[in-house]
Amino acid sequence: MSKSKKAVEINLKDISDDPEKYELWDGKKYIGTITKEGDRYLSFVESTDTPFKSVKLDDAINELLMQYNLHNH
Repeated sequence: MSKSKKAVEINLKDISDDPEKYELWDGKKYIGTITKEGDRYLSFVESTDTPFKSVKLDDAINELLMQYNLHNH
């Protein structure tokens, strides 16, 4: 028997100090940070110091979600 799928709420929060920095949250659990540097977005997962590089903000969000699902499920 397979598990039923349940909806998960993901929040993208602006960090008020820096308009080019965002945090991604799964409810109360921190997923990672996205920072804009020049024309690229750098995605930092909580467990690594090496960023994933993306051209679009949507791609950076998707990368964080993929890494989160890979390591937490």
